[in-house]
Amino acid sequence: EFALTGEAGAGGLIKRVVTAYGDDSVQQLTGLHLVVENASIVLTKLLEWGRIAAYLEQSTRYIYFDQKGQDGRYRYRLPDFPAEVKKRYVKDMDRLFELYSEVVRGLTTHVRQKFPEPTDAKERQAWIGATRAQACDAARPMLPAATTATVGIYMSAQAVESLIIHLLSEELPEARTTGQAILTEARKVIPAFLERADLPTRGGAMTAFRAATRQKLAELAVSKLRSPEEGTYPEVQLLEYWPQNETDLVLEIFFQSSSLSLDEIKEQVKKWSVKEKEDALRLYTGERFNRRHKPGRAFEKAHFEWEITADYGTFRDLQRHRMLDSFEWQAIGPSYGYEVPEIVKEAGFEEQFREAFAISEKLYSYLQEKGETTQAQYGVLLGYRMRYRFIANVRELFHFLELRTSPQGHPGYRRICNQMYDRLKEVYPVIAGTMRFVNQDEDPELTRMAAELATQYKLEKLDREG
Repeated sequence: EFALTGEAGAGGLIKRVVTAYGDDSVQQLTGLHLVVENASIVLTKLLEWGRIAAYLEQSTRYIYFDQKGQDGRYRYRLPDFPAEVKKRYVKDMDRLFELYSEVVRGLTTHVRQKFPEPTDAKERQAWIGATRAQACDAARPMLPAATTATVGIYMSAQAVESLIIHLLSEELPEARTTGQAILTEARKVIPAFLERADLPTRGGAMTAFRAATRQKLAELAVSKLRSPEEGTYPEVQLLEYWPQNETDLVLEIFFQSSSLSLDEIKEQVKKWSVKEKEDALRLYTGERFNRRHKPGRAFEKAHFEWEITADYGTFRDLQRHRMLDSFEWQAIGPSYGYEVPEIVKEAGFEEQFREAFAISEKLYSYLQEKGETTQAQYGVLLGYRMRYRFIANVRELFHFLELRTSPQGHPGYRRICNQMYDRLKEVYPVIAGTMRFVNQDEDPELTRMAAELATQYKLEKLDREG
């Protein structure tokens, strides 16, 4: 039909198909690149909410965030506060970035004194990267959630429409203005695919529905649920998992390779010994030579529900995984405290570190008192703990745990994922035993240096081949 219509009439045809008939599959065939600049860290998590998209964000792990922009300000979001509130906000933010700069630069010097500079050129390049990353990792908790970064996104027209509706329904003003800006820019390129995005009866109705539902649920939570108890919470909790026995997955793994129904397979498999079932599980995972060799989809039957109470910075890293269910998080704040990295104490910067968190807590409380409940999150440092939860199938846990315990990983999420692996081993010992590439033993700093060296050798090989 498109060929018969010709180029001149194609736009009208797309408009009829998408707008009149709601044929979403047509939207999936068009892709779009977006760049969102100066997005606060709070906003980046809302931008990266959709599953069917690809995201690339400036990393707080490898870049110093203490450079000022052309306007002479540090890189943080400045909301449209009243003059009095804005004055206090700017003063505190500037001080937070001054402290961050002092600590991250000082830590870089400390780490490089601790690990002397190599004479070999390749090793020196790896040393520069590894020591900078270690310093940035340790200082990252001092960055406020107002810190801005650039986010690159590639998504289908359908995903763009979904993102716009999602942002426009959010309580955060920055999210709503960004949603409108994305709609304006995207319409310059794919107008026919975004006709419905703000129609009162379509996207507008969906936006209102989401916002109203969220508001009513928040009001119900306040009226019916008591405040959290004071005290500490475990960093990692395995709340629930199913099926309860890992050998129950055996019938799933034979479905594709047989001509029997699941009930028929179950009747036969239940007569097997435990060893026969465990051997079948090991055979299904195969002889894995690297972490990219994953088992088949039969393992997607098993699900694990996790609740994590850990720092906001590591949450941001783990939230990027797309193949997780029910990934939800609570608003950030200073309630659950923070911890001072050992290297910060060792280098003599504990006083500056604690000063930053004291400023953050007071700024958060001040913004709350001024009625800026949602935007008070901007004042929260990445080192404050927060709570989130998700459900992961066991096939995805192969990818999740083996990737996030790798040598170049951040110590914070390496620790979380190693705890998750320990819980998994307790209930699914056979399957956990086939996760050969979960890294639990090595010194993270030595392995980080090894990873940087491996990168340098790869780059050198590319240069030779080029």
